[in-house]
Amino acid sequence: EKIQKLRELGFHVASYDKLYEKLSAHKTDTGSLDVNEDYDEELFAWAEGQKKMLARHLKGKDVPLSNERIKNLKSLGLEQNRENDYIRRGKWDIMYQQLVEYKNAHGGSIEIPEMPQREDNSPEINRLDKLRRWCNTQTKYLRRCFHGYTKSINLTTERIEKLRKAGFNLVSYEQMYYKLVAHKAETGSLDVDKDADEELFVWAEEQKKMLLRHFNGKPISLPDDQIRNLKSLGYEQKSRRRKGPSDVMDAAATWNSMLQGLVKYKEEHGNFSFPGGKGALPKHERLVMYWARAQRLEYKKLQQGNESSLTAHQLQRLTAIGFEMKPRAEYIPWEQRVQSLREFVSEHGHCKPNKQHPLISFVTKIRQYYRLRKEGYATSLTDERVVRLDII
Repeated sequence: EKIQKLRELGFHVASYDKLYEKLSAHKTDTGSLDVNEDYDEELFAWAEGQKKMLARHLKGKDVPLSNERIKNLKSLGLEQNRENDYIRRGKWDIMYQQLVEYKNAHGGSIEIPEMPQREDNSPEINRLDKLRRWCNTQTKYLRRCFHGYTKSINLTTERIEKLRKAGFNLVSYEQMYYKLVAHKAETGSLDVDKDADEELFVWAEEQKKMLLRHFNGKPISLPDDQIRNLKSLGYEQKSRRRKGPSDVMDAAATWNSMLQGLVKYKEEHGNFSFPGGKGALPKHERLVMYWARAQRLEYKKLQQGNESSLTAHQLQRLTAIGFEMKPRAEYIPWEQRVQSLREFVSEHGHCKPNKQHPLISFVTKIRQYYRLRKEGYATSLTDERVVRLDII
């Protein structure tokens, strides 16, 4: 009854039986169950949905299809294609063929520019944008294979070879492994200099992370043979090595170095106040800022009676240079803040400071208080202050 009412209002949705007959006719005409999306978008979407649900059913999962409809879909031939991953193979081959055609038409290039998203885009622009997104997905899958993630990736050896021929340039896992073996034989170390070989550096760091997860009993996507190969290089001993006196000395040296950086920062700026925003400080001062925040966090743990890496001697040294473990927010009178806001509006023509600007918290609170006033709540925003802000 509800469906009929929606149809009377103008909702047009073809029935299941009509779309099934349409797909049957398509197979009779073309000999295939693959529907071109540009040719018939409605039938394409419906057919893909049926394929996915039938695939779930064949895996023993519940689907919202009656037994009769499942039987009809099987009679079309979907079940026979289960072994070949029918659901994705046809679409993948179609997209790959489109990429080959694009490459031939554009002088051997597979770089597809990003298209503007508009409602009035032509079918060709939409098709190219879809092809571009498909290429990005294949690049993502290839990168995962490159790092050794071989599970749950819809790329067979045949498809990887096709992508290489098309112009996707990524070295194999085996090539990177033997490159690391050669690096260790030459330098005696598994540490790779990023500036010397960035590609090998990224790959090696990823293997270390995954192997460390494996040692901690967490699941990873590396096959057993690759885990054994990495262990044979010496990663196991390095990851499981316990901290010794040398590690303690290195940690102490790092702490002293950062303390000196904090002292130098105060000499240059006159205080321990770090401006907000990621780009507000050079890299070396940003590291000092993060380290200083970490010391305050460790002090907070100490105050709460929790385990902390901050020793009594270190706390004494921080206090000696004037570093406040509980910094107090600088009090700025309301009049001064209003004057700063007036100058900001005069300079920029609006009162919308960005997130890094010192006035952002003041402006945010004022707007919050103003909304509360309108709802009848009492705030520190008096009538006089509202008038002064309105003038600005």
